[in-house]
Amino acid sequence: MNDWLCMPQPRLGAAGLLVLLVLGSLTAPLSLDMYTPSIPGMAAYFNTTDDIVNLTLVGYYLFMALGLLIFGPLSDKFGRRPVLLAGLAVYAAASLACALSVTIWMLIVARLAQALGSGAMNAVCTAVVKDAIKPAYRERMLAIVQIMFVIGPVGAPMAGAAILAFTDWRGVFVVLTAVALAELAMALAFRETLPAEDRLSASIPATLGRLGHVAKNRAFMAFLLVSSAWEIGYMGYVSVGSYIYIDFFGFSAFGFSLFFAAAALMGAVGPAAWLKISKGVSRRNFTTIALVCSTAIGVAVLAVGAANAFVFCGLFLAFVFFESAVRPYAVNVLLAQQDSDTGSASALINCVRALVGVVGMFLVVVPVFPSYVAATGWMMAGGLGLALVAWTVMLRSPAPLRGLE
Repeated sequence: MNDWLCMPQPRLGAAGLLVLLVLGSLTAPLSLDMYTPSIPGMAAYFNTTDDIVNLTLVGYYLFMALGLLIFGPLSDKFGRRPVLLAGLAVYAAASLACALSVTIWMLIVARLAQALGSGAMNAVCTAVVKDAIKPAYRERMLAIVQIMFVIGPVGAPMAGAAILAFTDWRGVFVVLTAVALAELAMALAFRETLPAEDRLSASIPATLGRLGHVAKNRAFMAFLLVSSAWEIGYMGYVSVGSYIYIDFFGFSAFGFSLFFAAAALMGAVGPAAWLKISKGVSRRNFTTIALVCSTAIGVAVLAVGAANAFVFCGLFLAFVFFESAVRPYAVNVLLAQQDSDTGSASALINCVRALVGVVGMFLVVVPVFPSYVAATGWMMAGGLGLALVAWTVMLRSPAPLRGLE
């Protein structure tokens, strides 16, 4: 793997860099998935409502998106390493504050700070892939990162449920604090991947303004929105999955964690399958197939998803397969659209995905659906149906999109 590097890592090596990228990218799902088994009991603990408790999820995603927008461009000015270290330090301190929270509002504020640190890490990790990995190996590295990335979503809900068997939700945040400190120790060995001569020399406001420059690339933004559409259904599911399996289908917190882990495992199958499928199917054609099939899966959830937990989970596994198969090459194609401003491009990629996910998290709890199962089905069918229409229009557009043969 060391042959993949165009920016050497004397202390970490390619394998160590891969581990750091995976851990940095895992921050957001760990912060959500370890915490979700606690959610059904949080309202009673703090004597509040489910809507207020949901702010600890939705608020986290919104402020993670804000962190991406701020720290992605700043990493183009100050370098990747300072931003990564600062993000990890903020995340660790905020995780400890979450564990010490005595009111729901203190927990919400601490979660917002935690999210800012997570946003810094996510923006840097995506930028480092382009900085440090040779173009010929970049898509493969992104696929490997996502395959390894499954460890968190698989283990996190079960770890969260196990923690709840011995302590309360505070223990989850103590563990997250420890994980962040371990990442911080590893990040100290990370060698900067953005040379000083390649950094932006503009003022901080002008540096942040580079986001607008990247966003003016119409092909970039159009494909980003289309490839992010899966987040509406996926994050809608993350937001209400514990209610579906625990309250609607009657499983325990540990039972919920097993269903959640099954979906996460499918997240590893998709990228691995794409590496095989890509030898005979173009990215353009596979995107069309994935959009059509995912829309149909959403319709199936509406029709039969409430029958039992195994039917619902099976349909969602198929949805996750397409979501996870599209993601690695979509990120690679998006990064290929920018010859510079990698930090800003990385920030927009992750920020738009997060914001689209927030839309799903908000809409899925709107009290117009007969159940959370139906709400999740509508997020899947509606979100991907709109994306399919946008994709059809995009294919007829003259705007060039490099790497989507």
